[in-house]
Amino acid sequence: MKIKRQVRNILKRYLPFQNLIEKQQIKTLFKQEFLLLKDAHKPDKSEQSILFFTTHKCASGYVANILKELIKDTEITPIDLGGYFWRIGASKEIIREEHKKAIKPFGYLYAPLREPDECLTLIDNIENYQIVLMLRDPRDVLTSMYFSFGYSHMVPEAQKNVVLTAREKILQQTIDEFVLIETPKLLKKYNDYCQELIPKSNVLLVKYEDMVTDFNSWLDTLVNFLKFDVNPKIVTQIINQANFTVEKEDIYSHKRQVLPGDHKRKLISTTIEKLNSEFGEVLDFLGYDR
Repeated sequence: MKIKRQVRNILKRYLPFQNLIEKQQIKTLFKQEFLLLKDAHKPDKSEQSILFFTTHKCASGYVANILKELIKDTEITPIDLGGYFWRIGASKEIIREEHKKAIKPFGYLYAPLREPDECLTLIDNIENYQIVLMLRDPRDVLTSMYFSFGYSHMVPEAQKNVVLTAREKILQQTIDEFVLIETPKLLKKYNDYCQELIPKSNVLLVKYEDMVTDFNSWLDTLVNFLKFDVNPKIVTQIINQANFTVEKEDIYSHKRQVLPGDHKRKLISTTIEKLNSEFGEVLDFLGYDR
């Protein structure tokens, strides 16, 4: 008991320093985001901004990094508002307010934007942006969410209690219970994207499945959509570094598995039938079999 008290006392003394270190790390990692939100960053107005919309478990971080590579020879500044807000534990209200101020039509790559309800309806003149929308079979997204949120997702200090409480709750559920509980929220996202973005002429829809099965063609489609010349050496480097091989599935790994159709391998038939019914119109619209 004495040792436990000593450990707790040490941790209490260390906590203020830990918080200070965390704040400094955030300020360093998100320097551009910090300046933009303070209205202290001046963009290059010769380049049209890019919005990269997607969802969790859709290789969103990986594709955001590809886009960051593709803009290297431009004056476009990459901005990760979602990552910044996640690290500082911002409320939904603050996130919406800050998105409305921070998203500007020139000079920036906003990537990734995973929550359409936080910003999609707040963007004025959305036709003035280059928009990339990356989607995946929503049934596979839900399946992957269970393993990610339950086992492998990063836990930032500002969100520690919230994330660990949610993780504990998830691990008390079966995967089938989890995906059915999460279905309404994900369905709303997909409906928002299908109704508000895909019909627009300035939106490129690319799919996760095409990326992992025919990466070169997927990348060509992306590069050809962008309104600036991309350095061929950068494209070659991206292709050479692409690797979608997973030798053995590991539930604690961020890259657990990549093959399409994982919901068929993990969910029971009655759950799949319910998902097929709930997402029916979305699956048909996006060209996924059910």
